[in-house]
Amino acid sequence: MDKITQKIRETAKLALEKGEVEKIIGWAKGDTWDDSYPVFVTDVDKADSLIWDNFCVNNVSKYLIKELKQSNKVGVFLKGCDSLGFNQLIVDNRIDRTKVVVYGISCPGMIDPEKVKKEGLNKGLKSVKRSGDQIIFVTSDGEKKVASKEFEFDKCLKCRHPNPVVYDQLMTDTLEEREVDLEARFKDVEDLEALSNDERSDYWKNQFSKCIRCNACRNICPACSCEKCIFDNTKAEVSGKAKADTEEQFYHIIRAYHVAGRCVECGECSRVCPAGIPLHKLNSKIIKDLNGLYGEHEAGLDSSVEAPIGMFKLDDCDSFTEHGGGKK
Repeated sequence: MDKITQKIRETAKLALEKGEVEKIIGWAKGDTWDDSYPVFVTDVDKADSLIWDNFCVNNVSKYLIKELKQSNKVGVFLKGCDSLGFNQLIVDNRIDRTKVVVYGISCPGMIDPEKVKKEGLNKGLKSVKRSGDQIIFVTSDGEKKVASKEFEFDKCLKCRHPNPVVYDQLMTDTLEEREVDLEARFKDVEDLEALSNDERSDYWKNQFSKCIRCNACRNICPACSCEKCIFDNTKAEVSGKAKADTEEQFYHIIRAYHVAGRCVECGECSRVCPAGIPLHKLNSKIIKDLNGLYGEHEAGLDSSVEAPIGMFKLDDCDSFTEHGGGKK
């Protein structure tokens, strides 16, 4: 990863020096082994702060909406899941593709700090390196090698696109695509589907009751990109300031329907939720049902393809009206 970091820095410096872009979006390293955060570079001298390591998990595509309002040309480093979000922003007409230079990075999977801490491997930890399918924990007492899949984010384990699906320049060699069948892709919703309607309702009521309305899920989501969210519109009178279960349920259900067919399955909503609400499960269930109704669709894979519920075809299934007879 050190070689990739070096290439990222050289690429950023060259682009800024030549005036190809006015700003670069990437990641920088914080004070701890697991702290890699989004950074915005405009000065060539600051390009050396850019890094690539096992903790660059943040999906940075969403930042383009704001940054393109302030810059005529922006360069951005995108992983596979980030590139899906990027394409979805194009589909939704939220960014101008001609104003972005995409530097693609093939990603073998990001390491979940919580899994590291759970195994107690964070004690005396200096750095975390990757070698093929192994993770090397470097501590004051030496090194320990383990299988990377034991410590990757759950969302990374079922990622189908380790390589960016769109880019102008590729920073890395391409990786072998992971085979993830439909059963494995939607395994996380099996427990929900096994519940009765009442049990499922109680499950989500309990989950949503944890919500503190920080809006982190909305703010990180590339499919949640309205100019002004309805929940920020005081004139709409759809959301109060008091914490009430009905408010939280309404917020999350509306948001789930809002991103239906457009969720790129990056899993960022669940990762950033401070209350630990498994929002990805709700989105996965909707994606599975939409695929069953309208055929397989993967949001963000192609910027020229609309979501199935964003278009109309005469042969679409009609399972809601008397005309459709309640069938596909």
